[in-house]
Amino acid sequence: MIDAQKALQVWIHMPASFTRRLGVLSQANTPWNTVFLKQLQRAKSLGVDAVILPISWRVVEPYGPNGADQQSNWTSYRRVIDICISQGLKVIPEFHFAATSLKDSSLLNLLPDWLWGLLMNHLSDQEIESLKYIDSYGQDSFVATSLWSDPLVLPYFERLLSGFQRNFSDLCDHIPHINLGAGPEGELRYPFLGLHSEGPDFLQLPCFSVAAKADFKQFIELQAGSDFALQDSDLYQQLMSDDFFHQQLSYLQHLPQDLVGASEAFNYFIRWYHQSLIEHGQRLLALANKVFDKQWQKTTLGLRLPLHLPEIKNSAEVAELVSGLSPQLCADQATQKSNWQESFSRLLDGAWKSRTRLLICGLDETVHDNCPALIAAAQDLNIPLITENSQQVKLNNHNDWDKLLARVMQQDTFAGWSLRDLDLLTEDEGIGAARLRQFGRLKYGQGQYQGAKRKSFRVMAPLHLKVANQKQLLDEENWLVFGQELKVLREAGVTAISTDLWWGLIEGRHPGEFDWSYYDRLVEVLAANNMHWVPILSFHQAGGNVNDDFNQTIPLWLWGKLLEQHQEIESVRDLQYVSETGDPSMEYVSLWADPYVLPYYLAFVQAFRDHYREHVALIDEINISMGPAGELRYPSYNAHDWGDYPNRGTLQCYSPLAQRDWIAYLRKKYNSIAALNSTFGTLHSSFDEILMPDAESLFTNKRYIYSAWARELLIWYNEKLVQHGRDVLTGVLKLLSDSDYLNVPVGIKIPGIHWVISDPLMPRAAEISAGLIRVHPNLDQKNSGEYVKLIKGIVPEEHLSRVVIHFTCLEMINKDHEGYSRAEDLVNWMADAAHKVGVELMGENALAGELYGIQGWQQMERALTRNPGYDGITLLRMHNFFDESKLPLEQLKSLVNRSI
Repeated sequence: MIDAQKALQVWIHMPASFTRRLGVLSQANTPWNTVFLKQLQRAKSLGVDAVILPISWRVVEPYGPNGADQQSNWTSYRRVIDICISQGLKVIPEFHFAATSLKDSSLLNLLPDWLWGLLMNHLSDQEIESLKYIDSYGQDSFVATSLWSDPLVLPYFERLLSGFQRNFSDLCDHIPHINLGAGPEGELRYPFLGLHSEGPDFLQLPCFSVAAKADFKQFIELQAGSDFALQDSDLYQQLMSDDFFHQQLSYLQHLPQDLVGASEAFNYFIRWYHQSLIEHGQRLLALANKVFDKQWQKTTLGLRLPLHLPEIKNSAEVAELVSGLSPQLCADQATQKSNWQESFSRLLDGAWKSRTRLLICGLDETVHDNCPALIAAAQDLNIPLITENSQQVKLNNHNDWDKLLARVMQQDTFAGWSLRDLDLLTEDEGIGAARLRQFGRLKYGQGQYQGAKRKSFRVMAPLHLKVANQKQLLDEENWLVFGQELKVLREAGVTAISTDLWWGLIEGRHPGEFDWSYYDRLVEVLAANNMHWVPILSFHQAGGNVNDDFNQTIPLWLWGKLLEQHQEIESVRDLQYVSETGDPSMEYVSLWADPYVLPYYLAFVQAFRDHYREHVALIDEINISMGPAGELRYPSYNAHDWGDYPNRGTLQCYSPLAQRDWIAYLRKKYNSIAALNSTFGTLHSSFDEILMPDAESLFTNKRYIYSAWARELLIWYNEKLVQHGRDVLTGVLKLLSDSDYLNVPVGIKIPGIHWVISDPLMPRAAEISAGLIRVHPNLDQKNSGEYVKLIKGIVPEEHLSRVVIHFTCLEMINKDHEGYSRAEDLVNWMADAAHKVGVELMGENALAGELYGIQGWQQMERALTRNPGYDGITLLRMHNFFDESKLPLEQLKSLVNRSI
């Protein structure tokens, strides 16, 4: 069995230009050598175990077949290997027995020129004809020698391998693996797509030589030897006909789009075609096993299987057929797995089975169904796999790499990663370094990728997509643009989009009547772009807050419904927050009306739960609106009265329901009016005559800190907000506790009220007006654990592992000169509090303006990287990454890469 506890290997390729620069790299004190050394040092520091070193046959034996015996021909390779070992890195030599870098003429690495001439001078005409791959037009290929010429060519391969073995046997302990470049680009496949150009438009097969046709007929005769029905059939005559290969090429060229209904004859052909390739790989492994024996027994051997083939005729399946990788056309998963088990068994039928590791190239790009079957077959046969990014893939495409990591980490058969290439490490914090850092952290995490901790990067969607339309009407173009932008963000590393699910939009017409159509379409577009979803169940109105460009009230029927159902409610004003100035707010139902409105909140949550149950795998978190702007706070600094940045805001406890609750609170706590008078030195004759204090007087001369009566009011004010948060959260968690939703986190947002913190006349007053902190006699501009108390009060201890706190203003710095702001201090205090309580913490920028400057991004990175810090961030808002300035998107990509 494969050892799942063994550290996964991390390998990195030499630069693509390595062979061309080999002589320079092996010299001391040259600019290229200096860069090379820095790359190796950086690779080692990022957890790389070994460097893949391409061995060019053309370099070692430029003039004839005996060059590998000469030590001088290995001198440059020896120097490079010594440099790698000196930096603590092992080396993976990769022998190329076919051409590489076919798409870049400046890097093209061909077979030795002498090979073709020498062989042609010593072979018969029939043997010469088998030497090259030949297409249906009689055109041959310079890319590789034909696998049907293996008996003629393998002795020359053996000389090359033996030369390396003899000259580097003293370093075998530093060479854990040897890879065999069995075909074009070092991959086990046929040359394809036009043979000469390897271009995307010309479909051909490289098996029209006399030797290939004779081999096929021998294959059919062997099949017929055990199948008497085949011998006497018309099918046998068809298989043995002279124009059979042309028939199969024509079949391939005219395959139907759905690839259904392959002929029996074609399946015989494909089986032979694939088996021939596998046997070629087997012969190379057997040869390497023979050469690298004795002290080399600990060195594993391998081949590279490509899964990233470009489509032919818009079909990945056709590409796999032409390349020789597919054993059968259009087989189901079980048959594909069985086919690959047979192929792997044939490939490893020898003493080399226990020392073989296969490189799987392009797993990040492949979309063909053959891939899972191949992996499953390798798993069953205990074949270690090394996954490798293809040459074409963009490493900064986080979407593809997230898929790659998920596949690797969920399979015990994967033994590590190979990354292309060292040139990615020229920049200290480039994408290559980020990938290696990510791999390094996952070395011992096999099978645990989903639990591996990483920073989350999310973006807030528009309040509604129709705001992008000047007519404020949603049309198809808005959805198209939305999908395009999602693709860009996903590739940049954003994993989820937060969207407000407006209560008034969904249940706005009648209670219990829900219209999810807009969000159904949104979920469809998210899923199509592999983007996850963070729905915000928004029980507040849209509009009235900073940068709001969309208006949506909470359901208007709600006010009348509550008045109708509860005779004790005298007016709508009873249900609203009323500030110290007497102004009511319609943005969110007052927490003092929770007994009336909470059932409606929970009914909406239940409807959401049931409607989106089938999409739960797409949901990263469900966020619950707790107040204005979706935040747990009072509307103390909103536009409906004079509470505004950067003043202290206005208290919001002057509604009839609030005043009655204040009296009830005092009566319950003190029991008798005499006890209350004794405590505060007052002369009240009854609880009912106690009036709500004048707010302005509470904040004069810091009475809110030093006056026991002022503190009593403000403690009650804070406790009511905390209880509101706890009640709503507890109700939602109970509804989302079934098996489908149990593992979905539930989030709430706490705003960063960062101003007036250091005001010498009324420190922390804005936070108090918003209800966030509990006042105490020692309150000042320093942290005294106020947010620890807030989190503990809101989140039940048994649910700490499931709840996510979101906190705003991560992009801001301290500005005592501007509203006595201590934003950065506040961000740090919340991080410390969340860590102490043991709850996950996400951040958010308060305003979009700072996305257009470097300072804001630096602040957000500090919050993400401090210890303790934030587990991720949600960025406001999507359109800010797609306007005229490129800076926000560039900075987002950079931040994601540094945070991997």
